[in-house]
Amino acid sequence: MVAMSLVKGHCNLWVSMLVLFAAFAGGCARRLDLSTDELKLIEGKDPELVKLRVYPKRKLIALYREAEDKRTYDVEGGGINKGGVTVRGAIRPYKQILGRKVGGKIIARTELNGMPKFWVAFDNECADTACAFGFVLTELGRWQLHSVPDREKYQPAENYRRNTFKRNRLKVTKQKSLAEANEVYAIIRRGGKRVLTIDLQFVKDDWRPTRTKRDRLRGAD
Repeated sequence: MVAMSLVKGHCNLWVSMLVLFAAFAGGCARRLDLSTDELKLIEGKDPELVKLRVYPKRKLIALYREAEDKRTYDVEGGGINKGGVTVRGAIRPYKQILGRKVGGKIIARTELNGMPKFWVAFDNECADTACAFGFVLTELGRWQLHSVPDREKYQPAENYRRNTFKRNRLKVTKQKSLAEANEVYAIIRRGGKRVLTIDLQFVKDDWRPTRTKRDRLRGAD
């Protein structure tokens, strides 16, 4: 009797696991590039894009260097360094990191050379384009990073993709053709065969559970 009860217990457990798997197998939340086709579907339910949250496809690091050179120069009159020049002054750059999991909201929509541009705020305190990141639609059908906000008392940002290695510094350039409407931040490698950018993505939960109808043929007499 004990053995039979254990068997029944295991059977009930497997049945519960199968039911749970079937409940979640029909849906799948994943990140997709924001395309014009997807945007049309979203605008059908959210015309002003108030509810939509977008994410950068890759981590962006913006490095701001101080605009004012605070170094001081002096010529030593004595001591070990007599007659030498000494330089003093701390260097305090500002680094802003935009991670892949940080959601942003579109706060403004403009046009740039005939192509739509989204201004995305990745902070609740940002409500103006001055502090927002600009993503423009390119000929590749994706919204790609075009502008990074400036900071007071700092030089324009040096922008990097994923990390601050020299090879990962983003530059404003055309991607594939000089005929493209706008330049974007990109890394060109392999003689132009590989182009790395910062694209906008969104989360899509595709919930379509499968419920198969069955009909067993009985055969002909």
